[in-house]
Amino acid sequence: MEKEIIIVGGGIGGLTLARALQLKGIDFQLYEQAKSFEALGYGLQISPNVVRVFQQLGLDKELETISHRCYGFQLKSFDSDREIASWQLNQTIPYYQSRRADLHQLLYDSIEDKSRIHFCQRLTDYHQEEESLYFSLENDPQKYSAKALIGADGVRSHLRKSLFPNYEAKYSGYFAFRAILPFSEKYRPLWGKATVWMGKNHHVVAYPNENKQIGKCWLNLVLVVREKNWQEEGWAITADKQEIWQRFGNKSPLLDEILQDLGKTEETCYKWGLFTHQPLPYWSKGKVTLLGDAAHPMLPFQAQGAGMAIEDAYVLANCLSLETKIETALFKYQQLRQERATKVQQTSRKNADIFHATGISAIARDIALGLAVTVNSNLINLKTAWIYDYDVTNPRLDK
Repeated sequence: MEKEIIIVGGGIGGLTLARALQLKGIDFQLYEQAKSFEALGYGLQISPNVVRVFQQLGLDKELETISHRCYGFQLKSFDSDREIASWQLNQTIPYYQSRRADLHQLLYDSIEDKSRIHFCQRLTDYHQEEESLYFSLENDPQKYSAKALIGADGVRSHLRKSLFPNYEAKYSGYFAFRAILPFSEKYRPLWGKATVWMGKNHHVVAYPNENKQIGKCWLNLVLVVREKNWQEEGWAITADKQEIWQRFGNKSPLLDEILQDLGKTEETCYKWGLFTHQPLPYWSKGKVTLLGDAAHPMLPFQAQGAGMAIEDAYVLANCLSLETKIETALFKYQQLRQERATKVQQTSRKNADIFHATGISAIARDIALGLAVTVNSNLINLKTAWIYDYDVTNPRLDK
């Protein structure tokens, strides 16, 4: 096999990179350690900065068919169900909500040569010597050469660990439940928006998911608890639905109905500890670089984890197409992406304190939000414009 770009990890970021490289005519091989792609069905928010990438990847029409259109946000009190603020989004570019499994399938289907995607393949070792890069796979005695090694292997990245052996994440003091259930007419007040209930030790995010191709709708839930006791970091730890009810029940009448319905469904709920990851000093070393959660794992309080991975992938593919020297391309990619991703990472952490504010801080937050939407609802949109209005596909950003 001739030297190619090697992608380690077949999640959203890895598959987006594969699609972008395919469009650039750059050969790649993708190695995924799982037996098959079985992305969990919970939801993702796909903001305009991400939609712009899908437009350039030629997948925007397909994205629309597997997604629910979000027109605005609604913030409510977790304890009283009182509306704190609501506002409409700017709609020049759509804001979507989609199941991760559907988005993952869309990206996988967009890869023309499926023989470039390999399952049950785990990277075990690699080394660089002068102009050469070699890597090894588990249960395979052969050494392979590569043009570059891209770590898109998630929050527990093996490649990140190789670059930073002493790297450790810190439990944030929060853990979350994820759940999804069939959408019911009684949830209609949540249609076309994202609703957030905010409280002292809890907050809940609820929004619809919709796949028009198969004619199905769901309600996606993320339920976050402030909890001092350490929780395991992982995406697929089965949760007890009774525990969800005990922690979140008897508040909003609508939320209570949702939780009661959740208890009756056969859908599995998951929980995971939320960990704070300090920004890395660098992502790229020689012919090796990191992407997405491998480079900048972030808390979910800005709903940009997948979005930043998708932006990363687009920029990296562009750098690889423009630069003849791999090391230069990877360094330029790092220069273009590190500051923005780190800022989003840090903003996500700060939002945890805003969502769970108490006492005077909570009162001040609620007054400020209510005043902002009363005076000019676009003020809140302006606060997030640096994220949503950013166009990573703009060639001027490559300078």
